[in-house]
This record gives sequence, C-alpha cells and structure tokens, in this order.
Amino acid sequence: MRNWHSDGGPGVKLLAGAVLAVLAGCQAVPGPQGPANKAAAPSAAATAAPAQTAGPRHAITENRQAMDLRVFLVDTRSRPDWTPVALKPSGVLYVRPTAIIGRDDLIGIQSATDQKGEGILVLFLSDEGLRKMHEATAANPGLRLALVVGHTMLAAPGYAAPVSQQQLAFAVGSARNAELAARSVAGVESAPSAGGF
Repeated sequence: MRNWHSDGGPGVKLLAGAVLAVLAGCQAVPGPQGPANKAAAPSAAATAAPAQTAGPRHAITENRQAMDLRVFLVDTRSRPDWTPVALKPSGVLYVRPTAIIGRDDLIGIQSATDQKGEGILVLFLSDEGLRKMHEATAANPGLRLALVVGHTMLAAPGYAAPVSQQQLAFAVGSARNAELAARSVAGVESAPSAGGF
C-alpha cells in the first residue's frame, strides 16, 4: 500500500490489488514499455454497465458519521505538481491534488453488482457535481478518475468521453467493497473496521 498526500492533507492508502484489477479491465498500466493503451474500450467511469443487482439508494445528507468521498483526475504520465502513486508490482499513476468533486456534490449513492457479481459503486451527481465533472473531463480528455472514499483509493478507471450523465459508476472489486463504500459515504453505519474495503 502507498500513502500519498493531497494539499498537505491526510494520506490516502492505495489498494494496489483492487486498483490493478480495475485498471486491467480499463486500460493497460504503464510499465517499462511505455504509456497506457488509449484505444481501450470505455470504462465503468464513462458508461454505466447494466447492474445485475442493486442495493438501496442512499440519499446524501448532512451526517457526522459519513465518510468523505472525492474524485480526482489521474494520468499515467508525469505532470507538474501532480502526486505520483506507485502501483505494485509496477507502474505509476499521477494524481491531481485538487478533487473535482466531493461528497457535497452528490445527491445519492448506491452499491450494485454487475453480471459477473463484481461490485459497482454508483454516484448520483447533483447538477453542480455534473457540471464540475463535465468541465474537468472535457478539458482533460483520455485521463482517469480516481475514486477515493475516506483515505482509500478504490478505483482509477479511464474515460473515453466527457462525463455527461448524473450517474457515475465505478467498478470497485467486490460487492462487499461497493456496499461498505455506499453505506459509509451515506453515513448509514459507522466507518469500516481496520480491515476496511
């Protein structure tokens, strides 16, 4: 696991295994051979895959027990002032330290599973959240979106087109990860135990 800091804030743990699984489904991770293959199909961040099952949709309200959620721009190439995050066994992602959106830009959140039983976290964006996501992804084509819940980066899929829908879906590995993240961000239960996501 790798800690990184954004704007001098608390470290964010990178679950390398989960991120690599998500990346494998989206685009190749950069290695010694060069940058990622940009010709890959749209990822879960760009298009919402049909859900096989869905948990309850949780409204986002003022809640002191709720965990923070942020979405950042990520690139496979170094950029000035972006934070490098090492992936295991190899590769590096560069994260823009300023989040595009946060929990306050959501109106709801839901866990789901795809047809293979893999976990999906669906964010329901407010109009302002959609505006921010659309502007950021239109101005930065072909990058990735890092989904961070609390201090854990759960996914970093690529996007093929600017975000234009109020539902944003991220593959987060397991159905348990999706359910824990949705309930934690909504503040339905206390934060996950030390075992986390």
